[in-house]
Amino acid sequence: MFLHFLVLGAFVLHSECYFSEEIYPEESQIQPPTVVIAILARNTAHSLPYYLGALERLNYPKDRITLWAATDHNVDNTTAILKEWLTVMQQFYHYVEWRPMEQPTSYAGEMGPKHWPNSRYEYVMKLKQSALDFARKRWADYILYTDTDNILTNPETLNLLIAENKSAIAPMLDSQGAYSNYWCGITPQGYYRRTAEYFPTRHRHRLGCYPVPMIHSTFLLDLRKEGMKNLAFFPPHEDYSWPYDDIIVFAFSCRAAEVQMYLINKERYGYVNVPPKPQHTLEDDRLNFVHVHLESMIFGPPMQHSKYIHMFQKQRDLMGFDEIYLINLRRRDDRRDRMLFSLNELEIDVKVVDAVDGNALNSSDIKILGVDLLPGYYDPFSGRTLTKGEVGCFLSHFFIWKEIVELQMDKALVLEDDVRFQANFKRRALRLMEEVEQEDLNWDIIYFGRKQVNPGKEKPVENVHNLVMADYSYWTLSYAISLQGAQKTAQR
Repeated sequence: MFLHFLVLGAFVLHSECYFSEEIYPEESQIQPPTVVIAILARNTAHSLPYYLGALERLNYPKDRITLWAATDHNVDNTTAILKEWLTVMQQFYHYVEWRPMEQPTSYAGEMGPKHWPNSRYEYVMKLKQSALDFARKRWADYILYTDTDNILTNPETLNLLIAENKSAIAPMLDSQGAYSNYWCGITPQGYYRRTAEYFPTRHRHRLGCYPVPMIHSTFLLDLRKEGMKNLAFFPPHEDYSWPYDDIIVFAFSCRAAEVQMYLINKERYGYVNVPPKPQHTLEDDRLNFVHVHLESMIFGPPMQHSKYIHMFQKQRDLMGFDEIYLINLRRRDDRRDRMLFSLNELEIDVKVVDAVDGNALNSSDIKILGVDLLPGYYDPFSGRTLTKGEVGCFLSHFFIWKEIVELQMDKALVLEDDVRFQANFKRRALRLMEEVEQEDLNWDIIYFGRKQVNPGKEKPVENVHNLVMADYSYWTLSYAISLQGAQKTAQR
């Protein structure tokens, strides 16, 4: 019995070792958190195709995303665009909640699409609260609010925000100027306060994830955090006495719930439209958006419209000029493509002209072309003679001037391929040329863009907005030229 006991014990011991070393399949990975994306759209048909295209390209599993979309008080075709997109998207996303409101088309006391009476602020707060309540009832882990004129061109934005593990966080969005979707300071009355930290953050002179008193337009809320239970967009907190504004109401709610807001600017995430002044019209806002769109083509990934939305072909024109020239070095097809895309967005037609490559010129080429430097010429500020690049630039423009003279054009517009369009460029240019014609000005060249050398020494032109008698200037990046101007400049 004793020997049998020893053998049996050894057998059992060996069996335990055998089973403990057996390799089992690994557990499957945890799925990504669930996210609700709140879409609130009103009169944004101009930006919706690009906004929705950016959402499509977010690198996040669509079956873990629920779309909550509401639209109201529209005077454009925002509802039709959003409905078209959501109808297709419901097969990709986990769930789509659609809340359109066809009537009325304006709020009580509203004087225009860009006017914000208290009735409008209240309705927006209620919509944001409805989206938050919806996300909570579905036990979503996160909710992402992003305005429909904010374009998230970085497909990793959602992943990057989640990775920071903050209760409330916004990606810093770029714009034409200083404007962005955060404040670094806030007054005791709840208004914006400029601080020393704002510009270093805005210009990315310091990079990181920073606590701020205000984030808006695009931000992510972590609904798993304890403090989120007391967070609300509406009604305002019982102690609230700040301005009746949805973003300020929410900032106060975060403060009352002891939820710290954060801003991250470690990468470029996308673009925000600069809000128009109160007197601006809906058309002004559309043109502002086009400018931000053009900015993205220069500084970051291009904005691309949704492939699931029908886009009408642009109707391009010459803005009243006989011709619009675009000068481009053939080897810089990147610039040509960007400019053609941008001009198409602005609905401007152009003729592309191959630039003369100054780097490829030698002394014999210059002599054959009949180009001679003015005897004794030196730049009055740099003190040097012309470079080969400047000679090539001159020749590129010179051949255009000759064509204008040969074809007896009344006036033409010349663009180089590295211009950046200011907001409302086309409308402002048209208005300027109308005023010039009304005043019957005798003009040769009108700079549309230049580098001033002696600011403050130039006299304004009477009865024409934003026009002065130009002093010595650098650059030929954009200008209008008349026939008499071309006749003078094309002379040898």
